[in-house]
Amino acid sequence: MEPRELWERNTLLAEAFCGADDWVRKAQSAMDEALASRTRVLAAFAVTVGSDTAVANLMGLGEREVRLARRTVGKDDARDVANQLLSTPAARSAPAETNPLPDGPGPESAPEPVTTWEGERQAEGAETFIPHPRAQTPAPTSWTQTHAGAAPPEDTVVSWNEHMDSVLQWSWRSGLDMRTVAGELGLSPQDIFLRAQLLAAEGRLMPSTPSSHETQPGRHRRHESAHNLVNGDPRTLFSTRNY
Repeated sequence: MEPRELWERNTLLAEAFCGADDWVRKAQSAMDEALASRTRVLAAFAVTVGSDTAVANLMGLGEREVRLARRTVGKDDARDVANQLLSTPAARSAPAETNPLPDGPGPESAPEPVTTWEGERQAEGAETFIPHPRAQTPAPTSWTQTHAGAAPPEDTVVSWNEHMDSVLQWSWRSGLDMRTVAGELGLSPQDIFLRAQLLAAEGRLMPSTPSSHETQPGRHRRHESAHNLVNGDPRTLFSTRNY
């Protein structure tokens, strides 16, 4: 069996092994880096202390392991690693040591704005009364603005034109819902209701055209349908018609 055919028959297992193998290689690479870092730090520790035996006894390691790490890294590189590790805490502690410095002039500079503020209060006593009218004026202005902004929508009158009347008449004849018509025209249902009542009173708003089976019976039914007027009840104008 060829390798390609064998791969196609066992694709899932082969791909699973490849994924596991990649994960193991990444883990081995991370482990190698961690071991190298451990060796460098151990060598730096041994070079700084100057005794492999002392470091081995302190850390619970074998003296041979400490000696091998020191020889592998070398004295120069081990000292560089030690200097880097020892300089990092010093750099971190430097801001902590400099923090008390700005605290010293802080209390000294604090009385300066206090004295100037007190001097201004003593020199100009009228400034203390300035916040009172400022605090009182925003309240009525905001109240009047909110009520003044709410008043125009109540008094606004819709200016109807022939185009809007034709749309309303056509929608009524077609049996459309008046709430939908109000949304299309950008008006409220109350405006549509009032205009529909006015057109109905003028005889310009006729009911929807009856179907053919309703007009086929005798003169009596046709007479009733021809004189059917719009109901004055607002709920009937906005009820959804079944068509």
